[in-house]
Amino acid sequence: MSGLKLNAVFVKLAAIAVFASALGVALPAAAQHKANENDMEVPTNDMKVVEAGKAWFGRRCAFCHGTGGHGAKGPCLSCGVFKYTGNTNSDIYVIIATGVPKTLGGTMGAFGTTMNQDEILSVITFLRWEEKRRIEAGEIPDPSKNKNEEPMVFPKSN
Repeated sequence: MSGLKLNAVFVKLAAIAVFASALGVALPAAAQHKANENDMEVPTNDMKVVEAGKAWFGRRCAFCHGTGGHGAKGPCLSCGVFKYTGNTNSDIYVIIATGVPKTLGGTMGAFGTTMNQDEILSVITFLRWEEKRRIEAGEIPDPSKNKNEEPMVFPKSN
């Protein structure tokens, strides 16, 4: 996909994510996590959504990002720091839907044509739930308390 088409897709998906958030489409009563007041919420206390997201993550993401999103050949996704986004749920949604092209330093394919909105949102919900669990267990620092932290570093590939 050319850079121009990718940018157009990125802009459309970002607009959809923001619009859905504004309408409350992604805001079930159990909404629990949002990075800021303009971010869409994900229901991290709804274990049905978390388990669905965990299953989707296992099928589509774990090969590169490891079990639980702890990192493998791809970066950790449950550490609370996302290299290609502003660490918002809306930005993560766009990354999953459009991928990260080599021109931006990534090699992640787009999942927007093979996963629907609910499936992508469930993956984000699982990642936020796992991030919260890891913070509470003392496995990772709370990213909201480490604003000056260095950006995430990808493991070297051979």
